[in-house]
Amino acid sequence: MNISEYETRIKSFFEQEKYEKAIEYIETNLFDNPAHNLSKIYLALAYFCLGNDEIYQTILLDLLFNNQEEELIILSQSILNIAELKLNQQHTDLAIKLYQQVLEIDAQSIVAYINLAQLFTQKSNFDDAVFLWQELISIQPNLIISYQNLGLLWQNICEFKEAIAIYKKGLNIEENNLNILSNLGNCYLKNNQLKKAKDVFLKIITIDSNNYQGYGELGYIYLLENDLNSAIKLWQELTNHQRLVFEKYLYWYNNNIKPFFTDHKAIELNITLINSLVNNDNQGKIALNIANLLYQQKNYLLAINYYEIALNNNLESESIYQHLILSLFYTQQRDKILNYLDKLYSINPEKSQVFSQLINNQTVENKNNENLVNSPNNYYDNVEKWAIKNDLINSNYYNFNLDNILNLKPPKTIDKNIHPSFYYPSIIELPKTFLVNIPHGKFYLRQDEASSAVMTEENYLMGNLSPESPALSPNHPDSHPSKHSILKTNFLPPIQQIEGKVIVLAGLLNKIYFHWLFDILPRIKLLELANINYREIDYFLVDNSTNFQQETLKIFGIPSEKILPLSFPLHIQANNLIIPSFPSSIAWMPSWSCDYLRDKILDAKSINNQRKRLYISRNKSNNRHLINEEEVINLLLNYNFEVINLELLSVKQQGELLSQAEMVISPHGSGLSNLVFCQPKTKVIEIFAPNYVYPCYWLVSNLVNLNYHYLIGEIIGSKHFHSLLYPDSRFEDIYLNCEKLRQLLKIII
Repeated sequence: MNISEYETRIKSFFEQEKYEKAIEYIETNLFDNPAHNLSKIYLALAYFCLGNDEIYQTILLDLLFNNQEEELIILSQSILNIAELKLNQQHTDLAIKLYQQVLEIDAQSIVAYINLAQLFTQKSNFDDAVFLWQELISIQPNLIISYQNLGLLWQNICEFKEAIAIYKKGLNIEENNLNILSNLGNCYLKNNQLKKAKDVFLKIITIDSNNYQGYGELGYIYLLENDLNSAIKLWQELTNHQRLVFEKYLYWYNNNIKPFFTDHKAIELNITLINSLVNNDNQGKIALNIANLLYQQKNYLLAINYYEIALNNNLESESIYQHLILSLFYTQQRDKILNYLDKLYSINPEKSQVFSQLINNQTVENKNNENLVNSPNNYYDNVEKWAIKNDLINSNYYNFNLDNILNLKPPKTIDKNIHPSFYYPSIIELPKTFLVNIPHGKFYLRQDEASSAVMTEENYLMGNLSPESPALSPNHPDSHPSKHSILKTNFLPPIQQIEGKVIVLAGLLNKIYFHWLFDILPRIKLLELANINYREIDYFLVDNSTNFQQETLKIFGIPSEKILPLSFPLHIQANNLIIPSFPSSIAWMPSWSCDYLRDKILDAKSINNQRKRLYISRNKSNNRHLINEEEVINLLLNYNFEVINLELLSVKQQGELLSQAEMVISPHGSGLSNLVFCQPKTKVIEIFAPNYVYPCYWLVSNLVNLNYHYLIGEIIGSKHFHSLLYPDSRFEDIYLNCEKLRQLLKIII
């Protein structure tokens, strides 16, 4: 057997993770050829992969002392090969250790530096990643990838000053590097350095006259500078360069949105602007379209300028004056309002009077103001401290020893680097679960269901029972109770007194299926573990307004006659407020919660061996539609996918269907919550909007051992043109490059 065949055989053992067999095979060869260095390094690596560092170090030291530098470089390449293998197998912690061993032997290994820095970045170990990029720059000062990646690291964590400094150093090496120039321009924009950003994007379109992103960003800068003519010219260049995408966007709206959705005002504003650019409408009409979009995203100062341009172009309407008056009011420019009130009066006297009363603070005061109560001004960061201080730790506080360790594997994608939204350590410790009984406790839920508060009779906020949006990762500093919005609120609605014992199951965004499934329902398990007797409970405070809520509450055994539905303003106080904790931080889930959902909802008898390929459509949802869904579906039909709308199924039916899937593809949305019911190794492709990459279904996939992949949709136009169309990234519609989907399908099918 020659060396190549021998090494291939050894690598196959490493690929199959059969390290003991590798050791046996190599030791047999060493018996006949004891001086064979290649065998020795692979023997050392087999022990290293088994966690036996002592034998590894012994063999390695022997090799280091008895070989010349040239031979050691060859040996380091063998370690590098195994590191690459483990990286591809997503054994990232082992890959990190192996790359570190490469650098111990060969401190000039560019590949080891690059891959190790990227792995540290993925695991949010930014300090070590920065150190490695800086080391690589000192070793190879002309290696442009170091400047690109270090700058992008700083940019992704919003350290724009550092990113700018690195990008400028990179441009000293390659002054026309379009990747660095584009990122530099966006960093200047983030820092509001418009002149420098403009110079960068002007340089980009000079270097590459077909760089449509450059036209779009430059147009946005001129928009900020109130140079409408220049913005229009550049955005018309943008629409010309991306004509196919914009044509598909217009077609989608006219054929899939306008005929079927009554509330499509936000998208209609986008369509109106695009049409006005494509049709070369007059300046006033385009200014009005821009003003309406700016007003929608609450950029009132800029909106005022463009409404005034529209008026100067002889466009006059009731809505223009209303938006102008409100924009001036919101930006404290009351001295300019009177003129527009007079203009509005000439069109609609009654509406003008209403606005006049608002501006002059003559609106009727809330009749219930005298019943408002003080909001809390102090807090306990966790309930256990309150229980200990009040000598209730043994009687009113129940701690549960449930698994709270989350093991994460990085997602798979065809992109070169994974998205920053997936930058997490391999192991995360989640908050522990508990249940508490608070005598005369209070519960408040804001009407938008984005902020909640549990309070003691003495008006102390209970930090770890009072989540609010946005959902943050466990132990995120911004989730500390000292930052809770209720502490900055002067008053809360009147308290509704409730006699008896009330169990609080209500949480945030209760009508969103994902939050219902993972934040609310698993809390019922804690009631079961605490042996709560439902006969002794007077009420369960929980939303039951949707079909899926009613179905699951029945499955999980909550008595319908004891349900206290949510009614706003919601601020209650009960004799005894019994509150099971959330399974973890909001939108994070431990493994036990997934097992509990499967046990309760899936009927083992209904699970069969059918292996279906499913595409979950969002064409009936109010937002985050797939713009070119028809094109995507035509591609998927070639691979025998079924197109499904989960809204038409019960929760049990959804669970049973997903349990039969071998592959699931869907845009990001609540339907993917049902991944919890999939069988292990089911393949998943999640499709994200470009500015809303939220990793919750990657977490679910890790917990139930799915083979998770993702794709990200295309920017419509350019980064800031896209953001003008979609100021709230949560509601972005998605245009997917079908070629990327085709590439990924070829890899995983």
